[in-house]
Amino acid sequence: MKKEYWINIKKVDNRLVIFLNGEVVWDSGIVHDDPDLDQFVEITDMLKEHPAYTSELIFEGFNDTYNSAKDDDLNPWHFSYRVFERNIDADGNIVSEVDIIIPYDEKHLSNPNMRAINNSYKIVMKNESFKVVGNSLSQQFYK
Repeated sequence: MKKEYWINIKKVDNRLVIFLNGEVVWDSGIVHDDPDLDQFVEITDMLKEHPAYTSELIFEGFNDTYNSAKDDDLNPWHFSYRVFERNIDADGNIVSEVDIIIPYDEKHLSNPNMRAINNSYKIVMKNESFKVVGNSLSQQFYK
């Protein structure tokens, strides 16, 4: 049985940048109007580079929508993603997918031109699988 590790990005409004051990693994650029994305990013090889050490996976979401005519307006942001382990049999068939974090799906309003989320996960190898052993989350929202 082969194990792969993936990030599935489903929603981005306004910008999401994903880092693994300090390297950018995905950057949405500035996206408006909350489209359905369904992007997949494999992180298996990056996790396996240093299996004896803790890896850090960071999701930074930015609220980059700005309307200079209305300084007091709040802007929406929405980020939705999941990180999972995919198990594949010898024939290449997907046997299972197991979330290694609770899927994130938050939509709020906040002031423009700010970091809306900073979600950091500590990942380690345990019993031949990568597991999340710590999480730090900050969110900036109005309601």
